[in-house]
Amino acid sequence: MVCPVLQPTGESRVEVLDFNVRASRGPTVAEKLTAARMGIDTTARPPEGSRLVCEPSVFAAETVFVNEVVTALPYYSMPAPGQCEPYVGYMIDEQRLLGLKVRSVR
Repeated sequence: MVCPVLQPTGESRVEVLDFNVRASRGPTVAEKLTAARMGIDTTARPPEGSRLVCEPSVFAAETVFVNEVVTALPYYSMPAPGQCEPYVGYMIDEQRLLGLKVRSVR
């Protein structure tokens, strides 16, 4: 999940929340080959700056959720890359985080 998080300093930053803290099985040979072709390290540890959150968390009902969401599942929280870029939003799929920019057409 990708979401904005309000920091204690009052500034907002975008974080990636990874709920896959423990893989239930190792990757198959086919998955390892596909990951290698895509440049994905299947033995990688969580990125520098990530933290493991084990206490319940509440995500407010704002622009994404209709009602507040409460989870007690553990997850890694890490800053999204490229926060200095003027992204207006993010999308995420199984392997990538995509930053969206607006380009004005004249």
